[in-house]
Amino acid sequence: MNKEEMLLIIHDTILNFRRKIKEPYVTFLEKKRFSHYLDLMELEKHLNKTPCFVSETKGGAVIYYCEDIINKLSKDLSKEKKKEFIEAVTLHELLHLWNGIRAKNDEQAIFSEELAQEEFKKFYPKHSQILEEVKQRNNKKLYKSLRN
Repeated sequence: MNKEEMLLIIHDTILNFRRKIKEPYVTFLEKKRFSHYLDLMELEKHLNKTPCFVSETKGGAVIYYCEDIINKLSKDLSKEKKKEFIEAVTLHELLHLWNGIRAKNDEQAIFSEELAQEEFKKFYPKHSQILEEVKQRNNKKLYKSLRN
């Protein structure tokens, strides 16, 4: 799926988000720059498992996406499941914004992640299941590659 198709899904997901938040800016970064931005956040990084993340800036919230990582994580999914995957990762980031926790260290980031994950499972069970499927599928691939 290309960036333009992803942007349509992302913006539709943001517009249909039922909780009150200030609409975030959305941007795509190449993998190298995306990795660099994750490093700047000084939080534990799982580059190949992180398709997007949210950051608060002086101008407002920004959700950064990486097209390469999204496509790698979702490459074995049908077009409809890819759409749901993109919706799911976007909803997860929107929950971080709704919670309003500005994580400044690993402990706060873990708390924010656990809270968003708990709410995500409660509010969006179908999308939560998609993320779990992708996670399990990619863990199996990693396990196979380590055994060979």
